[in-house]
Amino acid sequence: MPLRHIKEWQPALQAEGIPETLREMILDNHSLTQRLKQLHHQEFFVRVLCHEWQEPISEEKAFLHCDDQRASIREVLLFGSGKPVVFARSVLPESSLMGDNAELLNLGDKPLGEYIFSQPDLRRGPIEVAPLPARQFNQRINFTFDKETAWARRSLFYLREKPILVCEVFLPVK
Repeated sequence: MPLRHIKEWQPALQAEGIPETLREMILDNHSLTQRLKQLHHQEFFVRVLCHEWQEPISEEKAFLHCDDQRASIREVLLFGSGKPVVFARSVLPESSLMGDNAELLNLGDKPLGEYIFSQPDLRRGPIEVAPLPARQFNQRINFTFDKETAWARRSLFYLREKPILVCEVFLPVK
């Protein structure tokens, strides 16, 4: 399972080494979905890899400040111009899915970002970033990374004051 062992998260604004080609997108607080749609001239879609109830890993629980034993965990690939460009993992604690937030369980292949950024009661916490080996995604895509580096960002979104963890990994261009 990807993203389990990223130890070197750092505040995005202080991070060094982010490629210039990704820096602006990684630091952007607005909708990644909207940005990718514009960048790829609407040739954008989501492929759901899994969406199931699981126990979040300890790093995710710590970042969420949450002791929930169960969360709806959604992993997707975001495609632009026919190629996977972002892997995303969202951790939706059971305690965050009450009331109107339960809609998040029924997204299907709709982008999470499209839904949450359309909600009036949304706030985003600081962005953290980390480099990681892109090869850990080889089993999920139809080409192979060797020594390339991917860049991940994560942040908490508060939808109706309930935390949701979103981690997005920007895959190297092939």
